[in-house]
Amino acid sequence: MEIGPLTTRAVLTIDADDSLRDAAVGMVERGVGSAVVCVDGKPVGIVTDRDVMRAYAQGPDGGVKNVADYLSRRLLTAPPTMSVREAAQIMRDRGFRHLVVVDGAGALVGVFSMRDLVVGLLQELQARATA
Repeated sequence: MEIGPLTTRAVLTIDADDSLRDAAVGMVERGVGSAVVCVDGKPVGIVTDRDVMRAYAQGPDGGVKNVADYLSRRLLTAPPTMSVREAAQIMRDRGFRHLVVVDGAGALVGVFSMRDLVVGLLQELQARATA
């Protein structure tokens, strides 16, 4: 099974110069655990609820810092054709709870999250049980 059909397409996107507070407010309002930073429609980073908590834990000015201060140096992306098992292995090995999914041109398709992973694994189990 590929991750494409399971990928969440309604993604919260933000600018790198947005504050972490803005990112946190957006995540709470949308009920999501991440926001993708895009430049010209292409993802360059991701900020998660854990990044926001880390910033606030470091001091009272955490919320006013820019999202760019908390982005990893190199964003790992996945194609929609990646298998659920491969995505699970990457997420486990790298400690990720979200994978940014892009098309062949590098444009944002969506985010594959732990929630999407559970749905995919359950669908695979159900398919095996009925086969």
